[in-house]
Amino acid sequence: MNNLLKHYCICVEFPDVSGMEHLEMLQVRDRINEIESQLTTNEKILLAKADRQLIEKAKDFFQELSHFVDFTEMRENQAISPTRWWWYLDVLASLPISTEQELLAYSKTT
Repeated sequence: MNNLLKHYCICVEFPDVSGMEHLEMLQVRDRINEIESQLTTNEKILLAKADRQLIEKAKDFFQELSHFVDFTEMRENQAISPTRWWWYLDVLASLPISTEQELLAYSKTT
């Protein structure tokens, strides 16, 4: 497995570490983005799973990162596009994201 991907997969499992480590995780995700087309199919599946974890835990990651990063200012200063969605944790953290269990429970009632 690609070492950057391995590092990222581990990082998304620990939203309770320091914001500086989360910042490094987002920078690693940038580096993965640069080589994403070179990843194997299995690595792309692992990346998608890790991205899903990041999205599901966006509030936790954002809470710690907010001590170190002003996302709005950073995006403006560095012209970060929405295609690099991981730099939009402030936005993701404010969205009502349902878990798979909640979606399943809802689908059974409809």
